Amino acid sequence: MAKYKKTLITIVLFLALQIIVTSVFAVVAIARKTTVMDYMAPALLISDALVILTLWVMKYYKMKEFFKTVPGKVMLMSLVLGFFAFWGINILTMPFDIPDYFEEIFLAMSKSFTGFLAICIIGPIMEEVMMRRIILTEVAEATGKKWLGIIISAAIFAVVHGNPVQIIFAMPAGILLGWLYCKTGSLLVPVCVHIMNNTCSFISMKMPESGTTDFHSPLTMAELIVCIIISVYLIIRIVSYYSQIERQQQAETVEEPLQESATQEKEPAAKGVYSGNNYEK
Repeated sequence: MAKYKKTLITIVLFLALQIIVTSVFAVVAIARKTTVMDYMAPALLISDALVILTLWVMKYYKMKEFFKTVPGKVMLMSLVLGFFAFWGINILTMPFDIPDYFEEIFLAMSKSFTGFLAICIIGPIMEEVMMRRIILTEVAEATGKKWLGIIISAAIFAVVHGNPVQIIFAMPAGILLGWLYCKTGSLLVPVCVHIMNNTCSFISMKMPESGTTDFHSPLTMAELIVCIIISVYLIIRIVSYYSQIERQQQAETVEEPLQESATQEKEPAAKGVYSGNNYEK
């Protein structure tokens, strides 16, 4: 258990702050004779911000990690990959009749700027710090298996949402976000992809429903195929990009000792040292 100390503390801290902050606002709602629903946005915003701040104070991550940039084309490919991959995942969940326990809460939160900050900005940052930076990293280091860290962090990511319709989406989404984090080595990438996804969902909540879409319709199937093709293509491109960098680094590592050896051979031998057929007195 000692190997997963940060993971356990992080999960307990997250749940404790969620419960405490929500309870405080519930008391406020009762005192003002209103509903808790009216305070869900500020409650979520404050609890998530407290998690981010507390984990930073505990030195579980560093703020500068948010500023570790990647090449522009990698960020662009990651954002486009996230958009089409999440769209495809959403289509694949359509045949399942999954209850949405928090639908009314999210609809209420979508009507305020505080709700936007909670859902689209602070929430994604907090979740990426928790799931990718702390949990994924610790599990991968403890087991020596990167993919185990990705899968376990994605599973926890899905469960903590506590909403059936989000759980089935969050698991594959968490795997993709974890893979992007490991591949790019930057926390900024999954944070930006997560923010983009939540922002798209936030906007869609404010739009009028266009009716029920048939999963088996030709249009939906065409959308799914397009999402799969683009996602696979971008994954291959990202893998190819970093594979090329690794080959270049390996080549440079091999060249450096050779250059040092050649330099040493060109240097005149020190006095009193035997060098080939010459001996300098």
